[in-house]
Amino acid sequence: MISKLKIRFLLGVLVVIVTYHLIVSSNVQRQDLQNVFDFNRASSDSTVQDATPKGGANRLDNPPNEEIVQSKPQNDVESIENDGTVGKKPVPAKEQPPAAKQPEVELDDTKPVLEQQLEDDTENTLESIKEQAAKPDNLKDYRIFFENLEDFAMKQPSIKKKYKTEHAKELFSTHDSFLFSKEYLENVLDIPHETYEELKDSHLRYVKERIPELLKQVKTFGNMLPTDNEWNSYKGSSGYVLVGGGRFSWLSFLVIKQMRANGSKLPIELFIATESDYEQHFCDEVLPKYNARCNVFDDKLAQELSDRFNLGGYQYKMLAILSSKFENVLYLDSDNFPTRDVDYLFESDLYKENQLLLWPDAWARTTNPKYYDIAEVEVKENKLRYSNYDEKQAGGKDKLKPLSEYTFKDSWYHDFEGALPDPTSETGMLMINKSSHLKTLLLCLYYNIFGPDFYYPLMTQGSAGEGDKETFIAAAHAMKEPWYQCAKQFKWTGYESKAEKKFVSKALAHYDPVQAQDLTNDKVDVIFMHLSYPKFYPNWLVDNHDLVYADSDEHIRMYASVNDNVGYDFDLRVLQFFTEGLCPNYYDKKTGKPIENVPKINYKDDYMGNHLLYVRGEEENNLKRCEDVFIPHLKWLKESAQIPTVVS
Repeated sequence: MISKLKIRFLLGVLVVIVTYHLIVSSNVQRQDLQNVFDFNRASSDSTVQDATPKGGANRLDNPPNEEIVQSKPQNDVESIENDGTVGKKPVPAKEQPPAAKQPEVELDDTKPVLEQQLEDDTENTLESIKEQAAKPDNLKDYRIFFENLEDFAMKQPSIKKKYKTEHAKELFSTHDSFLFSKEYLENVLDIPHETYEELKDSHLRYVKERIPELLKQVKTFGNMLPTDNEWNSYKGSSGYVLVGGGRFSWLSFLVIKQMRANGSKLPIELFIATESDYEQHFCDEVLPKYNARCNVFDDKLAQELSDRFNLGGYQYKMLAILSSKFENVLYLDSDNFPTRDVDYLFESDLYKENQLLLWPDAWARTTNPKYYDIAEVEVKENKLRYSNYDEKQAGGKDKLKPLSEYTFKDSWYHDFEGALPDPTSETGMLMINKSSHLKTLLLCLYYNIFGPDFYYPLMTQGSAGEGDKETFIAAAHAMKEPWYQCAKQFKWTGYESKAEKKFVSKALAHYDPVQAQDLTNDKVDVIFMHLSYPKFYPNWLVDNHDLVYADSDEHIRMYASVNDNVGYDFDLRVLQFFTEGLCPNYYDKKTGKPIENVPKINYKDDYMGNHLLYVRGEEENNLKRCEDVFIPHLKWLKESAQIPTVVS
């Protein structure tokens, strides 16, 4: 029989030979090396499904007698950069230096010489592999994602606001009197032929050269690798991401309070773009009580990127997702309040099948057809659905001609096969898997780096909401990765204003995409309230008389129309969190307890003037606002509430 020592020797030799082969192979992959010595670690590559665009919301009813006021975009912020290191070529054999003399090894005389030598060889090989697999610095600090991006920059002038006559019309996707034909859409922007050719060349090179290059070096949209100790906890992880800093930390804190009141358990990250916006006590003492943490971006890198690219506020969303420690991210704008515990969305079949969930906006899509040529996306003259315009032109649903008889000339362009869906997308919330949709996010990053001057205008042409909101769905579409847009459009949420004598919209109520798959279901849950106009800034609420009419003492309940759907008084819940966080005079000076019977809160912990500079800096003004408006309004909401509401 073969002795144990011989078996051990043969196995050792086999391991050394296989390992040596892997190391010297020019095709070696980091995961291959890891698999030799870590049999328990599973491959990290996620299977990407066939990209079958799904969803496409029903067209939205216009708000009654409503003129929508668009809130101003965030102030522009700055950009991002990265210098990459070039891998050195192997030194030819004749140029290699002579091998250094190997030190003598002291043997452990308690073990057979051969057995100890095998152990030593294995340890040396493992150490060599660890050194090879060490994470490069440019991945640790995210620079790898921005390397060489200048090579894809356009030299031609910006096409922003370069209209032949005027920007694209701002009309709802339900509009029935205007024809958004291919001819109309390709004649809004004045795009010189040289610019078009340069855009097409840049896009092609980035997709065909740069993205494949990156895919060899990264496995997710972040700085994690399967060889990292943290990979096992990262893989499959889920959580929420919001953007903070200054006044946005105040808004995001209200959203975090709301999420925990809903029963949400998954962790939350608050992205802080610069170290100057980092508030230590808030980040280290307050947020952990809510299973939340600050994710502070590196100041040096932010400045470096700013020096290279003229990035604006929209790009913070990309940085927040990139630097998040979650593989599955539900991103929320800082004024977007979940109405329920939405943790279940991560476990839904809808998300697992698509890995990118989006929600619709109200507006008709005005993307320039040249975008599809630039992105090499074929739009076929094969109409997929009817629009309200088609119905009106036909004189009724029963008179509509077959879809096959429509052409680009007589129908809305974005109802044809291969085009992005009508209506547009709203990215005040989105869900994405950073590994399965790595290619989508890499292209999305490219779109946002060059967005303000080129891709934002191409995708929206100056119509409502021009910015980053179309870049996610466009990138997934171009990379042929799956996505799903909620099939039910949002509800305009507001009230009949006695002052303005008309309906005024104050929020967008977005629906559960899982329930909305059943188009016959008329009782779909509202799961997000995007409080975009007004935002809960104290001066805005008071100066614009959003809570109390200017010419009377009559109070206003802005969101009453969703209460039956969400199951509680939404106005009351949000204003409770707002008042206890903003008003120092909501608390008794001696005891620190609230002047109302609200359990579990106190001045020290819950008054945010103790924790946030934005609140503390306005304390004197807020004392009066609270006394005159916020505390009386909260009292009125409680006295007039018609539905039981837990506020803590």
